[in-house]
Amino acid sequence: MKVGDLIKLQSSTCTHWRLPTGIALLVEKLPRNDKYKYDWRVLVDGRYVELGRQIEQSSEVLHESR
Repeated sequence: MKVGDLIKLQSSTCTHWRLPTGIALLVEKLPRNDKYKYDWRVLVDGRYVELGRQIEQSSEVLHESR
């Protein structure tokens, strides 16, 4: 996954964050200072949310950026 990709978040993520559609745009990789390396800032349902990189294993890529 890379910045600009459009993804469909897992239903449990949508429930937790109260996201009606769960369709997210990957906006930015946010560096971390631990073993997890980075998080993602995503634009979803009109707001920015920071999610862990685990979304890469649990989300479906709907459209890849060029």
